[in-house]
Amino acid sequence: MNKTNEFQCKWDSAEEIPVSVIRSAGISFYEAHTDRHAMALVAEAKKKLDGDIICRIPFCVTVEAEAFGASVIIPDDETGPTLGDYKYTSLQQLAGISEIDLTGGRINEVLHCAEILKNNGNVVALNVEGPFTILGLLINSVEIFKGVYNYRQLLEEILHVLENSIVNYILAGVEKGVQIISYADPTGALEIVGPKLYKELSGQSSCNILKRVEKKLNGAVVHLCGITSLSLERSGLCTAKPVSVPHAQTYGESICQVLRTDKTIKLLGHNCMKSTPAVLKSPVVWQIQLT
Repeated sequence: MNKTNEFQCKWDSAEEIPVSVIRSAGISFYEAHTDRHAMALVAEAKKKLDGDIICRIPFCVTVEAEAFGASVIIPDDETGPTLGDYKYTSLQQLAGISEIDLTGGRINEVLHCAEILKNNGNVVALNVEGPFTILGLLINSVEIFKGVYNYRQLLEEILHVLENSIVNYILAGVEKGVQIISYADPTGALEIVGPKLYKELSGQSSCNILKRVEKKLNGAVVHLCGITSLSLERSGLCTAKPVSVPHAQTYGESICQVLRTDKTIKLLGHNCMKSTPAVLKSPVVWQIQLT
């Protein structure tokens, strides 16, 4: 089975909140991104509208970077949160950066939203960004690549802080009842950073995170974006194994079946979480095993 031909990346399009969902929930776009209760209403309404069985939160990729101090603009319209100016102009300014505080701000609202959705009987997927994607929202990517050659030790120290924060965020989500961690690091993909840098830094950083959380998932799974899992496999950092599922199931139903029936599977990949409402063309999900 050729997984690379079957996977179609959809991460380059932002998560959309239809106007009809906002109107039916009786809240504003701004509230959908900032308030736990409004966020839960939108997640449930989107699930129903999309014909999905999984609620995905949050609705943007800026939550973690904002928790690290990034300037994020949240307009009260359907365009969604966007990055303002970069908080940092040089890698040296990131020296001594602190880990994320999960007890306040929008990231705390996301975690409490997960708990609300779980208590309402939903299967909850928490979207989590990887280190290079978060870093790329804090500082211009040109400065990151300069740092690879001029400030390698400093860059590794910064990545270590980001890894710690991401691990804590994932485990906090699991504690709140999240059953699927939807992990992606598109800015650090193999095709963007190149084979050497991917294996030494970007891919290795994702592996560090995954190895630290996979034994603490308490029945949850980490779903790797297809771009991320294929980058890891092509770099020899993981292997992929097909797992058969019944015919005529959606991808979301197939993931949920794995959650119910096989507690030995900790990592899935080679597909897109935005495809969960779609019926699988081939009745297979892909188990990812780190090497």
